[in-house]
Amino acid sequence: MQHSTQAQKTGLLQNEISAAQGLLTILNDEFEALSHTITPEEIAHFTTQKEQLISKMESATKARTSAISASDPLLSTEPLKSLWETLRKVALECQQQNQINGRIITSSKRHIEQAAAILHGKPPSSELHYGSAGETVVETARHSIAKA
Repeated sequence: MQHSTQAQKTGLLQNEISAAQGLLTILNDEFEALSHTITPEEIAHFTTQKEQLISKMESATKARTSAISASDPLLSTEPLKSLWETLRKVALECQQQNQINGRIITSSKRHIEQAAAILHGKPPSSELHYGSAGETVVETARHSIAKA
């Protein structure tokens, strides 16, 4: 009976690792694309792929957590111990790569917003102002770039 339980738990961990590795691959591909000129369509494509993999990962995580608790004694025995460590490692790598990609996207967005502000005759702002809903608030005062 314990062998069957261990085999089931091994399968659950392997499914979750597979989903996490798929997500990490997409995050790495997104990073490579962000290093070059990327179109809005490409961003939408990566977003769709990430959403699908995150959904798959959430399902795998729910299945695993319903069958394996963090204090499960089988997690301290092989092969579950190494699978658990692999899952933790891949999940951490996903988190770190997602943060890096997020910083790149935020930086690019800030540069675009500053360029747009200049084109609209507003001084580029190095400060961000936020409204009550968390959205970026743009000042409405206009400044001319040049006089005719």
